[in-house]
Amino acid sequence: MKLYIFETCPFCVRARIMAGLKDLSPELVYVAPGQIPPELDGWIDRLTVPILLDGETLIQGSTEIIRHFDTVGAPKLPSYSTSQELEDWRSSISAPLNALCYPRMSRLNVPELVSPEAQAFFECAIPERIGMTFADALAQTPRLVNEVKEALPVTAHFLKGKDFTFDTLAALADLRSLTMVAELSFPEQISGSFRALMTRAGVAPFIPVKA
Repeated sequence: MKLYIFETCPFCVRARIMAGLKDLSPELVYVAPGQIPPELDGWIDRLTVPILLDGETLIQGSTEIIRHFDTVGAPKLPSYSTSQELEDWRSSISAPLNALCYPRMSRLNVPELVSPEAQAFFECAIPERIGMTFADALAQTPRLVNEVKEALPVTAHFLKGKDFTFDTLAALADLRSLTMVAELSFPEQISGSFRALMTRAGVAPFIPVKA
């Protein structure tokens, strides 16, 4: 079983968390943006991660991969979609999260950005996506951190419920992205649950990067 991923992709992290919580150990295959691995040539038209190759079965998309993982043993999730509450929360932090994380990704030495070509593409394409240069985004770290901090307490609801849900997966993945921001710390009501769940899943946080 192989799981093709970007290290920094939160949708890949959702699948990795689910695999860990189900005691599955797929081989993680790190891919470069836009480059289809030779063994997948002919299977897919373009690279969109995560991709699971389980024997002769190929599955693209985090939701379907998570659903596939959940067929192993007793199902863990009551549904395979996020709630409107979770999506509203994600929308509220999307802009500051992206502006905080994207400029730091190029400093993390992650597998998908190791090659000069990938790094150049990333540093050219992403500033347009976040609406500012990386330098400007880093300079605005204090304001962006405050925006995220205001929204973080909501995640306690997704992490501490009696039942593990798809919302839990999604919240954990986005929180994991934020661990690369050295200037940001999680409030106590979510930090303990976050650490415990990620340890169970076997997914490590990022090394924090300062502006």
